[in-house]
Amino acid sequence: MPVYQCVAPTEFTSAENRHEIAREFTRVHTRITSAPAAFVNVIFIDVEPDHTFTAGESVRRTVITGFIRAGRDAETRGQLLRGISQTWSRITGQEINELLLGLVEVDPTSAMEAGLILPAPGKEAEWAVENADAIAELKKKDSAHSESLRAGR
Repeated sequence: MPVYQCVAPTEFTSAENRHEIAREFTRVHTRITSAPAAFVNVIFIDVEPDHTFTAGESVRRTVITGFIRAGRDAETRGQLLRGISQTWSRITGQEINELLLGLVEVDPTSAMEAGLILPAPGKEAEWAVENADAIAELKKKDSAHSESLRAGR
């Protein structure tokens, strides 16, 4: 966690765009929240242009849902909304007024990643110490997987 799920018309989600968006969403989220990059997830769901509707009419719209740990203040949530929407628009060329972006707050005690129940915001440091071995193993596996993908295996 966090998870940014992007449901977007195919014209905006080329392979190059997906990689850049994922890197930039990670940068934005970690800069604003100080959460570890290893926990930022970005998922793309491509839709055909006539698969999104508002008021019963087909629209050219992207819907981004960000699932984040509950407990962030309004200023932080606003920074995330602005940062994510501006990043999407800059990379894809899609106008911000064609985006629907929402944050869903999840109680951290109700969220698990890599077998670890997540900490409340502000408790990351002590949580990281308590789970150092598991986090190191996760980073090692992610690194090996990324290297394998780059090598085309």
